[in-house]
Amino acid sequence: MKLSFLAIVTSALMLCGALPVRAQSADPSGHWTGALAAQGQQFAFEIDIAKAATGGFAGAVTIPVQHISGLPLHVSVDGRSIQFYARRDQVFRGELSQDGKSIAGELAAEAMTLTYTLSRTGDAKLAGPVKSPAVTGALEGVWTGVVEPGGRSATVTLRIANHPDGTATGSLVNDSQGGLELPLAIVQDASRVTLSVTVLEGSFSGELTAAGELSGTWKEGEKTIPVTFTRVR
Repeated sequence: MKLSFLAIVTSALMLCGALPVRAQSADPSGHWTGALAAQGQQFAFEIDIAKAATGGFAGAVTIPVQHISGLPLHVSVDGRSIQFYARRDQVFRGELSQDGKSIAGELAAEAMTLTYTLSRTGDAKLAGPVKSPAVTGALEGVWTGVVEPGGRSATVTLRIANHPDGTATGSLVNDSQGGLELPLAIVQDASRVTLSVTVLEGSFSGELTAAGELSGTWKEGEKTIPVTFTRVR
């Protein structure tokens, strides 16, 4: 017996209605602790994830063995799948468990794939952006420079912006290392400028020159490296 056109359409609509509806993305907000497995060793790390005021999620990672605390993370969530990174060439991908208490996944970095696990241990502890006193127009803007640690050159971008509340924020982006972004605390005294990285031991001390450059020294641990920033806008 041939089905009528109406019966075929009705059957199709019933099948469409029976298709599973895609689940909404899970909420990975919280403080997470865990370890990365590499060459038979476990390296402890922590991440904090919270909903961002502008939508999506904000995050930060703490790695005690590297003396890194609160390094900003880019976070995206799709269903129960989660992806986060501080460097776009070193991406953590994982899956949030059904009970929302753990994340397990892999880190892809430098042609290696390492596994990790995380457990939710409490609420997120995100500190928010570092705010400094407002700076002069001569310092505000976007600057670029080249740092040469260990004989290897790295292009970095310095961003400094004033805000309506009378504060300023700054960041140093290592374009040669996957866009790694380091938040800065800024101190300006006339032409003298000090930029202190808040998530690890690193700082820049220099001066705004008559040529419109920002020239000085980058210090990380016992190493000091000369660097000159040139304004790009």
